[in-house]
Amino acid sequence: MQEVRVLIDNNQVGGIIGKAGANVKRVREEAGVFLSILKAEFRAVQERIMVMKGTISQIAKALCLISELLIEGSGKDKNSGEGIAIRLLVHRGAVGAVIGKSGATIKETQSETHVRVQVSNEPLPNSTEKTVTITGSSSAIQNATTRILTQLKESPLRSGTKVYAYVPGQPMYPTQPAYGLPYMQQPQLGLLQQPFPSYGGLGGQSQANMPTSTQKIAIPTVCAGCVIGKGGSVIRDLRAQSQCNISIADPEQNSPNERVVTLTGTSQGIQTAIYLIRQLVEQYQPQQSY
Repeated sequence: MQEVRVLIDNNQVGGIIGKAGANVKRVREEAGVFLSILKAEFRAVQERIMVMKGTISQIAKALCLISELLIEGSGKDKNSGEGIAIRLLVHRGAVGAVIGKSGATIKETQSETHVRVQVSNEPLPNSTEKTVTITGSSSAIQNATTRILTQLKESPLRSGTKVYAYVPGQPMYPTQPAYGLPYMQQPQLGLLQQPFPSYGGLGGQSQANMPTSTQKIAIPTVCAGCVIGKGGSVIRDLRAQSQCNISIADPEQNSPNERVVTLTGTSQGIQTAIYLIRQLVEQYQPQQSY
């Protein structure tokens, strides 16, 4: 049993559900799959998440039927060969199984199933999910999805891998820190604790009279280097952009895989810093990645 998340446009939802739910009922019955379109958590979003659970063949059959519905809804001729695009959501740590060494696997999938497969360069905002877009006819999408889901099943994520599901419309500056809960008062240990110079805010307003606070978040130890940068270059830029003082503690003995980052500044500055740090951590690629 696998779970697959698919990104769909708002204007595709009606065609998938059908009048009084007739289309979605048919897909569920013919494919034998669990299928649900998640409610939008934020207003005025352009995208929705469709969740499917079942065997690989059931999910692939369901995506074949759904792509037929989307081709009908788009007014394209079924036999024109134009096809439709299906966007699977895949954890950034798992896309290597789809791409293969030097792109060999993805090329083979494309040539043998007659689809185009594209993997997004960056994860979607505030998430660890990338899009794997499969474009082709409905039957080609079924064949390609079968291959891709098999590749993912054969290369599961390591246990303990952090997973942040994409939520369409989620604000860019999350109110919670990206990694774990805030660390409570822990001593500031370690690197880069020089006092942060004061910068003038926008419009010439000084931030000196704005209330400041301190927040602690955790980042994976392996990612600390990309947040610090060569000679501290990246962390200097982070400080300048967020106008926060940022220090990274050495790993503690009882949690060697995490390092505590202490952020001191205005609430907006702290949220900016968290967002920027999160982007760096999400983009981190191990040297021996694929």
